[in-house]
Amino acid sequence: MGRNADVFREFHAAWTAGDLPAVLALTDPDVVVRPLHGALFTRGEFRGHDGMRDWYRELTDPWDRLEAIVEGVRDTPEGAKGVLKVVGYRGEEGLHVRVGVDVGMRDGRVLTITARNVHDVEDELAAD
Repeated sequence: MGRNADVFREFHAAWTAGDLPAVLALTDPDVVVRPLHGALFTRGEFRGHDGMRDWYRELTDPWDRLEAIVEGVRDTPEGAKGVLKVVGYRGEEGLHVRVGVDVGMRDGRVLTITARNVHDVEDELAAD
């Protein structure tokens, strides 16, 4: 596993720990986040650290606890790609979803986050 994959893991560990300052420290100020479309988010793209804060709140606020567990990751020429298991807890309700993620990097920090079909990313990881 290379440096980009390490940053991918560190980013999601900070997210799971609820450490937004650490998330932002691992994120380029010009970050662009493209989550999977759905009822969870107010928009299809979040930009900059303010956008990252908004995305973080939109994803975490509905849950008592939210975990982003890295199931697999590898470096790519642009950054890293991996598979996440996202688990949310709130009383008797729960969220359990797996998602593929491409992360672009600049100067060792996350520049882009693009959610993708988990099966496509799993196939790509298995092919390498």
